[in-house]
Amino acid sequence: MASSRKPTATSAVVIFEPADGVDYTRALAGSDRPGMMAVTGMALMLLSLYFVSPAISGAVNGIGWLLRGKPGSIDDFVATANAFGYPEGVLASFLAIASFIGIAMLSMRFIHRQSPKWLASVQPGMRWRYLVIVAVVAAIVFNIVYWATSGRTDFHWAPPPNAWVYVVIIVLVGPLQAAGEEYFFRGYLQQLIGAVLTQRWIVVGVSALLFTTTHGTQNLPLLLDRFVFGALLGALVVMTGGLEAAIAMHAVNNIFAFGYPALSGTLVAARAISEVSWGMAGVNILAYVVIAGLAWLIGRAMRVATTTPR
Repeated sequence: MASSRKPTATSAVVIFEPADGVDYTRALAGSDRPGMMAVTGMALMLLSLYFVSPAISGAVNGIGWLLRGKPGSIDDFVATANAFGYPEGVLASFLAIASFIGIAMLSMRFIHRQSPKWLASVQPGMRWRYLVIVAVVAAIVFNIVYWATSGRTDFHWAPPPNAWVYVVIIVLVGPLQAAGEEYFFRGYLQQLIGAVLTQRWIVVGVSALLFTTTHGTQNLPLLLDRFVFGALLGALVVMTGGLEAAIAMHAVNNIFAFGYPALSGTLVAARAISEVSWGMAGVNILAYVVIAGLAWLIGRAMRVATTTPR
C-alpha cells in the first residue's frame, strides 16, 4: 500500500512529495484536505483561463496595434488578429495559452506545497530525450498520413508575403502553446481530479471532455476527433508517467495543423474551422492512435518511470 505524502524541509517552507509508487494522477493525493485543495486549484485555473490569458492576449495585440501605427479602431484590429489575420494574433493566442505552464507551476508550489517538477513526470522532472524522440516519430507519422490523404488535394503552395513571420511564430512559440494546454488539462487538471478520484481512467475521461468543450463550436465528427485526441493524450500521461509524449504529440500536431495553412494562405480558415467530415475525423483519429501507440512502445523500450519512486 502506498504511503502518504512525505514532507521535506526546504529553508523555512515545508515541501510535500507524492506518496511512494503511485501513478501520475495520484501525485497530489494524500493531502489533509484534497477536496478543498482541488476546489482551490480549479478556481485558480478557471480564473486564469477567463481573465489572465485574455489579458495577456489583449496586451500582445494592443502592442501590435500600436507598433503598426494604430490602423483603424483597436477593436477591429483585435478581432482580425484573433482570427489570425495578423501574425500578432497568432503570437497573442499562443502566449496566452503558454502562460498556463507558469500558472500551473506556481499553483503546485504555493497552493499544494509540492515541487513543480512532479507536473512534468513521476521521475520527477522532464525527460527530454523521450520527448524529442516521440516528437520526431509524430512528425513522420503525421506527414505520412496527411500527404497520403488530404494533403495531395488540399494543399496549394500560395504563401502570403508575411508567411515567414507566421511560420517562425508557429514553429518557435507553437510548442509552448501545446505545452501550456498539456500542463493545464493533462497535468495539473488530471492531478487535481486524481487527488479526489481513485479511478484514473475516469480522470482521463473528465479531462478529455473539458478539453473538448473549451474549443468552441464544433460538429459531432470534430467533437469526437478532439475528444479522442484529448483522451489518448491523457492515457499516454498515465501509461508513461509524464507529460513528455503528450506535449510532443500535441506540439507536432499544432505545428503542421497551422503551418501548412500558413504556407497555403488559408490560416484564417483553419483558425475558424468548426466542422469536419466523418472521413477526415477518422483519418485524424487513426493518426492519433498510431502515434500514441508508438509513443507508448518507445516509453516501454526506454523504461520510463510510470509511478513515483519507492
